[in-house]
Amino acid sequence: MKDDLKGKLKFHVRVLAVEPRAGYMDTVYTQYVLVALENGQKAYVFDGPTEGHMLCTPDMIGKTKKIVLVMLVHSLVKTETQAVSIIPDPSRPSLEIDGCIDEFIIPDDPGEAERWHDAIVDFGVGKVLIEIDRKYFHLQLREGDYVHINGRVDLRDIE
Repeated sequence: MKDDLKGKLKFHVRVLAVEPRAGYMDTVYTQYVLVALENGQKAYVFDGPTEGHMLCTPDMIGKTKKIVLVMLVHSLVKTETQAVSIIPDPSRPSLEIDGCIDEFIIPDDPGEAERWHDAIVDFGVGKVLIEIDRKYFHLQLREGDYVHINGRVDLRDIE
């Protein structure tokens, strides 16, 4: 992910806990990171081997950090309601988000652009990058549209 895109997505959270998930022979390969959002809500995010390693370390617990999230979208619906909110799953890194599309990122390759593009969705206390698969192209989404999305959220950067 390019630095300018990361800059558009960063928002502050407080790291509350790191919970090991997948591992083998005393090596942890994935973990859930519990964070507190600026509105006080708590949410899990998935932290896997991005760039060959997990991003959140135990020494970050209790600290305020800037993070970047991407969502693996399970469902996407255009809404008429102009609402921004987040409903975290209390047990896993899954979110329901009502948000506004800030910007689209269209691939440079025309063939890829026919199959997918990304969008930055603002949900009030943060932003998330989503991939919009061609199966959602019929929604004819535009910047400024409000959407309801559901999916797994992955940590892509923390500082």
